[in-house]
Amino acid sequence: MIEQAGSEIGYINVETLAQHEMILNTLLESPIDLIVDCTVKVLGLTFLNKIFTHQKKVKKCFVIVLPVELHNNYPETWDLVPTKKEALDFISFEQIQRDLGF
Repeated sequence: MIEQAGSEIGYINVETLAQHEMILNTLLESPIDLIVDCTVKVLGLTFLNKIFTHQKKVKKCFVIVLPVELHNNYPETWDLVPTKKEALDFISFEQIQRDLGF
């Protein structure tokens, strides 16, 4: 289930996630910036790549919360942060840039 984490920001805690495909269907219905919290449990790269590709296509942010020691296991083009607060700050900054036309 995608929770609201702010203005047009969705939040998914992978630890409590039941159905992966429901995420993609929800994102197709209403594009939002998305935070996926993988601090306790990590989703597979294939599924995360599907989300990344979709978010890039609809020009929305995709930020993964992940312990720093795992960052090297992911593509460097992905936005990885160590805390939910940093993810919210990152997306807020990106939203401001979009609003200003950057």
